[in-house]
Amino acid sequence: MWQALQRPSPLRPERSNVKLLHALARLCTGITLLASAQAFALPTPLATWNFNGTLAAAEAGAPALTAIDPLGANAFVTDMVFGVSQTVYQFNGNALPANQQAGLSVSTNGLLTAPNAYTVDMIFKFNVDNGSWKSILNASDRTSDNAFYVSPGNKLQVYPVADGPSTFTFGDYHRISLTNNGAGHVTAYFDGIFQFDLLTTVMDFSTYGAANPDHLLTFFADNLFDGGQGEFVSGSVAQIRLYDGELSGGDVGELPNGSLPEPGTLLLVGLSLTALARARRLRL
Repeated sequence: MWQALQRPSPLRPERSNVKLLHALARLCTGITLLASAQAFALPTPLATWNFNGTLAAAEAGAPALTAIDPLGANAFVTDMVFGVSQTVYQFNGNALPANQQAGLSVSTNGLLTAPNAYTVDMIFKFNVDNGSWKSILNASDRTSDNAFYVSPGNKLQVYPVADGPSTFTFGDYHRISLTNNGAGHVTAYFDGIFQFDLLTTVMDFSTYGAANPDHLLTFFADNLFDGGQGEFVSGSVAQIRLYDGELSGGDVGELPNGSLPEPGTLLLVGLSLTALARARRLRL
């Protein structure tokens, strides 16, 4: 008897391949969700200024920054920040006379739970080394020489108290953080790395009383009064974040370098989507 010819079944991909792709997609998705959960666990800033063509804050209701731009030379430009092209804000001025320096300021009145307790985290660069002091931040509304600087030795320093070990380089972006617990305790970090703990009221608004009634934080522009004027260098700022109270060293170390997603997270998302799409095609 003739045996009935059996029609060969249509070719199918191995089920093991489909299962493997699904497993890969689930793994990538899980890692991505874990990274996202860690990001959501980070402290929430009161205000974030990303300088994407505006001095407004990203958070609704948070104040905009005020430009200090006596020469009309500040500008939004595109620059590479930690390997990513983005818009930054250039502050351009002259060291002397002091009223030709450039920078930014913001009032913290009504923002902070305790008036002197805050954390500032910023990503910026100075263009050149002036061989002297370079002003980063002051809490005196530019009435005092006591402030947060890059010292002549290119270390972070809250003048006139003490400085840290890491060396500031010029033409490079750095993430610089300063925490103040509001009770005479200030801590600084360089690219997330601890620099120093100080007992000082230099960065307290209350130290300057009626000289700074709006509790202004001034970025980059140095003092207009008192000694030590002219300690200014032009540069660019990519991001500033303001937090309520003193962040811990662990919190500061975990803060991202900017507002863009981490490249590793983007890669995992891409891998998971590719694997899912491939698995669906194989099942058809």
